[in-house]
Amino acid sequence: MNIKNVLNNISQEKKMFFIFLIINIIVWAGLGMIRVVLPTDSLEGIFWGSLHDLGTPKHPPLAGWLTYIVYSVFKCDLSVYLLCVTFISVGMYFIYKLGIIFLDEKCAILSAVVMEGCWAYSYVTSYYGFNPDVVLLGLLPILTYLGYKCLNENKKTDWIILGIITGICFLNKYQTALIILPLALWAVIFKKEIFKNVYFYLSIIIAFFIFLPHLLWLVKYEFFPLLYFEGELSSNSWLNHITAPLNFLIMQIGAIAGTLVIFLLLKLKQKSALKINFISDSKTWFLLLIGAVPLIVHLCMGFCAGGTMRPRWGFEFLYLTGIMLFYFLPVKELSKDDIKFTFKLAYCVMAIIFIVMATLLSVEKNYRSRYPVAQIHNDLLKIWSDKYDTPLKYIGGYIEWTLPLTIYGDTHPTCILDTNNYKNPWIDNDDLKKSGFIILDRNIEEIKDHFKKECNYLKNMPNPVEYKFKLTNAFGQEREYTIYYLIIPPEK
Repeated sequence: MNIKNVLNNISQEKKMFFIFLIINIIVWAGLGMIRVVLPTDSLEGIFWGSLHDLGTPKHPPLAGWLTYIVYSVFKCDLSVYLLCVTFISVGMYFIYKLGIIFLDEKCAILSAVVMEGCWAYSYVTSYYGFNPDVVLLGLLPILTYLGYKCLNENKKTDWIILGIITGICFLNKYQTALIILPLALWAVIFKKEIFKNVYFYLSIIIAFFIFLPHLLWLVKYEFFPLLYFEGELSSNSWLNHITAPLNFLIMQIGAIAGTLVIFLLLKLKQKSALKINFISDSKTWFLLLIGAVPLIVHLCMGFCAGGTMRPRWGFEFLYLTGIMLFYFLPVKELSKDDIKFTFKLAYCVMAIIFIVMATLLSVEKNYRSRYPVAQIHNDLLKIWSDKYDTPLKYIGGYIEWTLPLTIYGDTHPTCILDTNNYKNPWIDNDDLKKSGFIILDRNIEEIKDHFKKECNYLKNMPNPVEYKFKLTNAFGQEREYTIYYLIIPPEK
């Protein structure tokens, strides 16, 4: 069968969907290029990946490995943005594939297209960059799709692939368990016979062995990445136990606001009533369990712990939103005009978000997106070389000042990450003392805090020095920042 025949056999709606995915990649990757430096999450990923370690202070290593590999091969920021939007578009495609199980093909396509209105599938690329959350945006729809197929069709090949995908997901982020849990619960309720299936256990074994290297790494370092979550979720006020989950819930609703608007406008065009269609069967409970359990678990965590709950922790679990809308609030039979109307709405949302974000990224004078790396790198090298003949090997302090210097600086000094007392297993403390380093931070008090944590072998702290630099937005407007640096001399 030649390419022409293949294209002729693809429906018009599906062709429109593929074009939409390509445009989605071009638009959001292009938006990121307005920045001067990559988002901090991407810079962290490149740095962690460059260490070739089996873990990081926050997460398993997969996202870092992928970011580092792509950046090392192509040597440009665009490659990281393309990696990001490729995962997002793959996720949207498997939302469609998953949707076919519950809907007809037209509704399945639109269930993916309306997700353009969700923050996670649009501006997240240029704002957060590539990180474990973005990886899950691509992998969790695949995991859910394969999970349903395995539990219902029981094919050996599907079980093997499911084991591989599950292991890869856990090698990216521990929160994968929040999808495995409702999948297992659904199997207990509707597919008990699966627990007698040898392929089910083969899938678990495959996933376990993929995750095993990181598990051994966790044991070696006493599970120290879990301290990140402990630090994030620790509370200073009883009121946080109420406000933290409430704010998290509001932000999740806000994240899908655009999706809801697109869907409701389609319903309005069709003059279709907002009548809930609830049939208590296995498919309905599959959607409810997979869609609700991760949200409920997060809300319970916030209520019990009361600490900071980052909204993006929930974004990767919103992928069923479009499917659930079309499943529980069914539309009338879709005409060609209805489908074109929905695509136009999605493109309008895309354009609005792009214009807003492009304007903000262009006018803002923020060090997170317009950090003058070359100037600061050269100034610090000169400051160091005026005092010492040895190279500047290490730089510590606030990661949003130091990571860009590590990634973009010509000499690539190793970053001593500000990990709030977490271990830095990639740092040789003896070499750190022998080589000396520079600490950068926003104020003298934070400099003192770094000195206490990283320089306890010194009795007296040298004097911090004020350092000023200017950054320029896309329109040539300047903003001056004042930070401080502290030189820790090489140990004699």
